[in-house]
Amino acid sequence: MKPNIGVVVLTLGLVTTCRSQDSQKKSLQPECTKTIRVHGPFPKGPFKTHLDESYKRSPTVKYLIQEDGTVSNGTITRSSGVADMDKRILDAIAQWKYKPRPSGCGVIETEMTVTIHWGESH
Repeated sequence: MKPNIGVVVLTLGLVTTCRSQDSQKKSLQPECTKTIRVHGPFPKGPFKTHLDESYKRSPTVKYLIQEDGTVSNGTITRSSGVADMDKRILDAIAQWKYKPRPSGCGVIETEMTVTIHWGESH
């Protein structure tokens, strides 16, 4: 019997890079690189798997954090091997909200790996 994929825990901030039109101004403002997630769901399993699918590895996602704290342009950069899991992770991230940063800080590009905790369904 295959274990069901139970809970997804997102490991935040493995790689964070900042893009700004005025990088010198950004470097003078340490609050520009600080990201604090204040709202948003985490996807929960079990996830649907097709006959030709199996969980292969922790997926990696990339997304942008805007100055106002909204998230955009979420993409899977390394698939888990389970399409439903990848889609639900992206759907959850799109609803996340971060603490707004000062005007002029620019966009933060973030990439993270999603840690999967396996468990039997009850």
